[in-house]
Order: sequence, then structure tokens, then C-alpha cells
Amino acid sequence: MSNSIEKKMVPDSDLELIEKFQKGEQQAFNQLVLKYQKKIYDLVYRMIRNNEDALDLAQEVFVKAYSNLKDFKREAAFYTWLYRIALNLSFNHARQKKVRSFVSLVELGDTLPAKNNPADDLQQNQITMAIDKAVLTLPKKQRSVFVLRYYDQMPYKQMSEVLGKTEGSLKASYFQALKKLQKQLKAYR
Repeated sequence: MSNSIEKKMVPDSDLELIEKFQKGEQQAFNQLVLKYQKKIYDLVYRMIRNNEDALDLAQEVFVKAYSNLKDFKREAAFYTWLYRIALNLSFNHARQKKVRSFVSLVELGDTLPAKNNPADDLQQNQITMAIDKAVLTLPKKQRSVFVLRYYDQMPYKQMSEVLGKTEGSLKASYFQALKKLQKQLKAYR
């Protein structure tokens, strides 16, 4: 197999794609979008719990990234930079809309696995809605740490890069978030 064929089989790294984009190759940015669009949507959705708004904000994340990628500094990983944009837009959106507690049953139904017993479904829906509501009441820092750690299973080292906080501070925030959630959800134990 020739080197050129082998090279085509290995995907470009983020930095290679950024360099190509900065040199005018639009397709390179499209590859970055394809690589990260689901992760960004999932993150935004977990922060604001509204499907339509999450779709809009995820798109806005990539528009903002596209506009600013020419000035991207390699001080942090691309995903770190992108996650930071997503978190900032999510918090700005929540502040503007004062999104706090409502999750529609229609949206919730799309995320829960099907079960045979309707009573179990109802109970699971109630528990999931209570968890979602409780997460949305957490302070900004604790919510972002909880979402990144619990839902995305992001390591503390990576969260430290995304949020610009020490690992110790993030662990403390996660523990505080868990304590608050346990207190709010003790009726469901």
C-alpha cells in the first residue's frame, strides 16, 4: 500500500484540520463539525434541557467557532475551546430565557428506554424530570462540572482545561453538586 493511500485512511487531527481551514480549505471545518456536533449538542442539551434551543445553540457554537477559528491559539486543545464556547452560550441562553425547570414529556419520552410496565414508565419519567429540574437549579459552576463529569464522563484533567479551574476545585464542586442533588432528590430514594 502506498503512503498516500495509507494517509487517506487515517483521519486528520484537529490541529491539522485547523491549519487546513486557516489556509482556506472549507472542507476541513466541515470535518470538525462532523466530529464534534453530537458532543456539542449533547452538552448544550444537558445544560438547558430544551431540544429546539439546544439545536440552535449547537449551531451557534459552530458559527462562533467558524468566525474565530482564524485566530485560534494552540494554547488549548480544540475540543476544550469548543466546549468553552458551548458552555458560555448555554449559560447566556439560560440567563436570558431564565430556563429553570420545565422538561416536556415529549422530549423526555425520546430519551428514556421503552419498558413494558406503564407504572414503571410513569415513575421513571417522574424521577428523570426531578433529576433534570434539580440539575437546572445548581449554581453555574456546579452544573457545568456535574454535566461534564456525570453525563459526559469527562476526566477532571480535561475539565480543568475546559473550565480553567484546578482539578481539586472541580472535584469539590462535583461533590457539592452531588450533595445538593441528593438533598433535593431524597424523596425518590
